[in-house]
Amino acid sequence: MPRKPLLSSALCALALTAAAAPALAQDIYIGTVDVRKDQLILTRCDLVQNRYVLRDREGETDKPVARLRERLKTLQAPVYVEVIGEYVEVQDEDGNGLEVVDLGNITAAKSCHLVDALPSR
Repeated sequence: MPRKPLLSSALCALALTAAAAPALAQDIYIGTVDVRKDQLILTRCDLVQNRYVLRDREGETDKPVARLRERLKTLQAPVYVEVIGEYVEVQDEDGNGLEVVDLGNITAAKSCHLVDALPSR
């Protein structure tokens, strides 16, 4: 019988520790990327084509956005990319931004937008 209070105390301590740790709301954002007004902009592959300003995370030594900016100079547009990032509000015309954790599957001359898949007239 004395094990139940011990187990319940341990579970409460674990729950409090998990709640106290900062949670990062990271997600995967898929789209095409280009430079506008000296900012890297991801145009998401959704029906609305939401746009996000990509930023490197402050205090991090890894700078995936800066590396992608350099690569874009040699890649043929459109450039497809999968972004792992955390949503942030930014002060610009769209108000949407992503603090980038990682970039993957960077592919030149590839689009995932529905408009690009339709036959041109």
